[in-house]
Order: sequence, then structure tokens, then C-alpha cells
Amino acid sequence: MIQKMSRLTTLLTLCLVVLVATACGKTADTAANNTTPQNTSQTTTQSEDKGTQVATDAYGNQVEIPIAPKRIVYTDNTVGDLLIFGIKPVGVVQQGLQYATYKDELKDVADIGWPPSPEKIVELQPDLIITSTPDQKQNETLSKIAPVILTNEWDPMPVRIKRLGEWLGNKQVPEEFLAQHSAKIVKMWNELQQDGTIEKDETASVFQYMIGQKRLSVYTTSYLPGFVYNEDGFKPTAAIQKMIDDPDDYGYANISIEQLPEIAGDRIFIVYYSDEELKEVENMTKGPVWSQLPAIKAGKVYFVNGGLGISTDPLAREELIKQLPIMLKK
Repeated sequence: MIQKMSRLTTLLTLCLVVLVATACGKTADTAANNTTPQNTSQTTTQSEDKGTQVATDAYGNQVEIPIAPKRIVYTDNTVGDLLIFGIKPVGVVQQGLQYATYKDELKDVADIGWPPSPEKIVELQPDLIITSTPDQKQNETLSKIAPVILTNEWDPMPVRIKRLGEWLGNKQVPEEFLAQHSAKIVKMWNELQQDGTIEKDETASVFQYMIGQKRLSVYTTSYLPGFVYNEDGFKPTAAIQKMIDDPDDYGYANISIEQLPEIAGDRIFIVYYSDEELKEVENMTKGPVWSQLPAIKAGKVYFVNGGLGISTDPLAREELIKQLPIMLKK
């Protein structure tokens, strides 16, 4: 352990020297004590002589980053946010990406582990690190390797990719993508209503049961709800809407099985990862509380792989446009 820490200290010290010598940008403020998401438009101020810009992160902090970063380490599972810009990261957290729709595109990208390993990141020589982990101590360590800027994985996909466009100096990509994506979604919902697959004002709810922790969660503002809750699609139940309006339940809320009758919608989506998890949640829906829910009785329960259900990146959403109608018509 002492040798490992010594090696880490040496690597970080060498990296600092190189960074100073090459006038690399450093973070102006990586503190993330304020965890209230900022969905306002982002601004950047460029410093041409240094090749850097002062960007606003997801929490309102000002961070000095490269104007055109080329070697990006990305620590979240929403890597599709970056891929739509035609940029492949040099380092990612491979854990969880085995279910991503673009997993083959990332199979050769370096795995930085979780929590991110400073030693591995140093070797990748990044010029920018993008993360949504508000761990101040960890981010201070990483900022000695390259500028660290915080995104927020719980923010809606359009907010995230527009913010990323600001940082990368490319607002056109998210604007064009969102215009085309929105048109596809409208078309999908309209066709589902016209052919009678869904009815107007149907409600839906999205759950996940973590078998290792024996924890049941309902998702409110992120992941699959951000797709199925739509003016032309499904609506959240009154109980879920109350959670959505509560800042403490931003993203998801852990619930007890006794709350299911109040929370469950006309359609139930259950997200799973492994085959083991799928088998357990299928058996779970046969239990005394689940089996009495109207959606279960009507056969309107859908099991969604985590690559689509627990992802909000644009490429996963594109795949959902294809897969959701197939699920609903079974």
C-alpha cells in the first residue's frame, strides 16, 4: 500500500510539473457543495492567448477549460452525450457500459475504473475530465491531472447535451440532433395513438428492484420516465407527480411495496440489468401486492433492459424510439 501511494504521489507530482510547463488550464473552482441542479443556459468566456475558456458547470461554478478539448476522460454512463459530437473519450468507466447500445464502439476505450483511478487517468494524458460526481476531495485530486468540470446525470438529456455543446464550442450539433429527435418522438406517439396501442391520458410508472440491496425504487425525473412521460404519451400518476415536484425526490425515490397501489400507473415498466435480476422481478410481480395491480392484471407490464431503461443519453433514446412500440404491441 505504501509503495502504491508513493507511486501515485510521484505520478501526480510529475503531471503537475508538465501541466505548469505547458500552461495547461486548470479548474477555477471544482467545489461541488451546492448540489442543486442548474438548468439555465451555460456561458463561456474565451481566453485566446491561453487557449482556454471559462465555462459554467452544472452547478454554477466557473471552470477554466480548453477551448477545443481533444482528450476527454468521461466518468458517467451517458457517454452517448459525447459521441453525438463525434468525439470518442480516451477513458471511461466501463462498468455498466456492457449494456449500452454503443458498447462495441467503446470496447477499446481505456477503463479508468470506479471510483476513477488517478493513476490510470494520468497515463491517458487528458486535457479535460467530465464527471457528475460531486465528491470534492476526489475532484480536487483529479484537477491536478486536468481541468475537471461537473455535469449532472440527473438533468434531462437536452439540458446536458446543450451544456456540453457550450463547453465544446459546438452548439449546432445538439440543436440539430434535438430537432430531428423530437420529430421522431412526435411521430412515434402519434402512430401509437392512431393504431390504438395507447389511449390518451394513460399513466405510467417506472420501477427498479435492486436485488442485492432488496430496494424498490420508482424513477421520477430521469432515466426512462424522461422518455415515457410525454405530452403525446404517458402521464405520471398523481403520486409520482408529487414526487417530481419534491426536490428531495429529484431523479428517483425509494419506496415500500405497500405504496405500490397508489404509485403504479396504467402501464408499469420495470428496469433490470442481469438475467438474475430479470428472473427475480418477474417472480416479484406474481406476489400478493403486485399481482393485484390493474396494470399487472391487464398484462401491461414491460421489462426493460438497463441499457435502455437506466440511460438518458441521446443514442439510447434513439434506440427507444424503435423499441418502445415493439414492447407496447406485444
